[in-house]
Amino acid sequence: MAKDNAAEAGSSGIVGRITRLLRVLAETEGESNLSDIAARMKLPPSTTHRLLHLLLDEGFVDRGAGSRTYRAGLEFHRVGGLLASRADVPNLAHGFMQAVVDACDETCVLSLYVPRSRSAMVVRALHGSHPLRYEAALYQPSSLVWGATGQGILAFLPAETIDEVLEAEGPSPADPAKTVKQQAVRRELDKIREQGYAHTHSQKIKGAVGFSAPVFNSAGVVAALCITLPEGRYKPSMEARLAKVVTTQAALFSESLGWRRPGRPAARVA
Repeated sequence: MAKDNAAEAGSSGIVGRITRLLRVLAETEGESNLSDIAARMKLPPSTTHRLLHLLLDEGFVDRGAGSRTYRAGLEFHRVGGLLASRADVPNLAHGFMQAVVDACDETCVLSLYVPRSRSAMVVRALHGSHPLRYEAALYQPSSLVWGATGQGILAFLPAETIDEVLEAEGPSPADPAKTVKQQAVRRELDKIREQGYAHTHSQKIKGAVGFSAPVFNSAGVVAALCITLPEGRYKPSMEARLAKVVTTQAALFSESLGWRRPGRPAARVA
């Protein structure tokens, strides 16, 4: 027992055991009793019981209907579903992004929502034929408040999340002297929700114009499809056309992820 406790006290020991336990739960259909889980873990039932209760506290394990039985918890299912949906988003994005580029010959980027850090992250970019363009930094967390890549997501998050993001936000990446004015941002988010797209100038990158529209799956907003171009190539008369291009493709993309437009019936599966 002393040897077992010593091993469990080490960070590598407890992490290894927790990950093994999560694998056992993920591979189990329905619920399983303590002795079966312990046998598969190759650990004493007492140790397995302690590990299960650590995960119970976090929602990754639920009690089963039978005595001393357990199953994967709702939080485990939620996290797994989030990972699966986000893994699919970049893989499915290419055709919709290419349609944007074909329609406007400007750069299209896919920005994912990262809930843990309350940030946006560009994971893919397709460019038009213009040699003068902005190169998006891939896989770098960035603000949800400044720029179309973030605002197209932020406007469609729950109100309490928006509150948290605004409270924590710093100055504009393009202009450190420009700070968050919460009421102005909230008015802009209301406008984005009403019109269905975000439109920004020089908020993240000086001289850049951005358009974005939210991408949803069945659980909510997961990303934004964005157009970015230099200010020198942009004219206000282009807004309606660029907005229509990005909102149309974002809606089609969302439908491919299981989202239904309000008022539209579910697609029939052959």
